[in-house]
Amino acid sequence: MNKALPYDRFYPKLMDFSVWICTNILRFGKYENDSIVKFAAADKNSNVLDYGCNTGRHASFVKQAYGCNIMGADINTAAIAACKRKGIKAEVITEEFFEKYSSFFDIIINSHVLEHVDHPKDFLVNIRGMLKDKGTFVIAIPQERIRGDITIMQILYFFLRLKFENPHKHKFSKNQLFSLLDEAGFTPQDYVFCNFLPPFLTKHLIYLKSRSLVIKCTKK
Repeated sequence: MNKALPYDRFYPKLMDFSVWICTNILRFGKYENDSIVKFAAADKNSNVLDYGCNTGRHASFVKQAYGCNIMGADINTAAIAACKRKGIKAEVITEEFFEKYSSFFDIIINSHVLEHVDHPKDFLVNIRGMLKDKGTFVIAIPQERIRGDITIMQILYFFLRLKFENPHKHKFSKNQLFSLLDEAGFTPQDYVFCNFLPPFLTKHLIYLKSRSLVIKCTKK
């Protein structure tokens, strides 16, 4: 487990505001969310996990789109409470979480989490262990020019709390992430770059023009 960041009750509100800006003004958040929902196609009997769910944005949209059995998981108790207020089943991540849900889920969503963890490959291997055979893994990750450059609000939040650290520990290109996923036991199936323009206009642009990357994988 990675050490929890100093979240409090204000943090989910900050994240919801940041998401609103990215979705309704900058727009790449909307295209990213639409891509995640598309890649996480499920039926009503599918067990779906949003790991690192924050306040449940992606979980809510996936549940609305497919009517599946979805739950969220996060280290932030305030975020878990926010999920539950939205009608999303959610649990706080503990040391026993991966074992508890071994080979349980048909689909796992992981949005803007990998760049925060200390050991990305180990993290992905643990995620893989919770998927059923041939299960689907949907991962979204920022495409940054400088590590942490899309986390200005988070950086300011930590600065005000006298935590002088970059919340992003890693920066991944598409090729780096594809290689890491392969090493962890996933086969990438599809991907899309999300920008300020609709994805069909930006899929083949170099990542410097994009703000995030969404990849659909299957468990090997």
